[in-house]
Amino acid sequence: MIGDLDFKCLPQLGCEIVFPSTNPQESGMVLAICLIIMLILAILGSSAIKTTIVQERATGLTRNKQISFDSSEAALRFGETNADTISIGAATDGSIGLWLPDPASPRWLNDSIKSSWITLPSGTISNVVEQPQYVMEFTGSIPRDDSCALDAEASANQDCWRYTYRVTAEGKGQNNDTLTTVQSTILSRK
Repeated sequence: MIGDLDFKCLPQLGCEIVFPSTNPQESGMVLAICLIIMLILAILGSSAIKTTIVQERATGLTRNKQISFDSSEAALRFGETNADTISIGAATDGSIGLWLPDPASPRWLNDSIKSSWITLPSGTISNVVEQPQYVMEFTGSIPRDDSCALDAEASANQDCWRYTYRVTAEGKGQNNDTLTTVQSTILSRK
């Protein structure tokens, strides 16, 4: 015996160390408790990983939607600038992206005229699957000031009127699944 350790030696089998037991009724409960705690930690870790993956996907989708929105906003600004410079009497057949409104079927919802929408030049917007596009609708005119509305001679003058346009723009994000449509109505400065 050395300290608390007891050695039992048999001539045929060799020696074995016998550790003293302070409680002869110990049955391995510490092992069972440790295994249960490890199982709980594994479940919590797995849950945390799944939550992180879902949050990463949501962040990616939000970023893609923001890129789509930004590209459609850029096309809208191009369209508003273009609408503000359209000459009086310009063609409203879609050849320059300008249409007369159709109350029964709004032009911006009509897929058959999508080919007449104006697409921004290649490379204008980066990180998008395709460049955004816009369409304009001439929605009417209003007198420039009160004297235009009251004076018959002034009313006949085209400089007396300001024109209104509805500009609709669409932009995609980094894939075809994300599409944003934005719209504004502008009053020309002419």
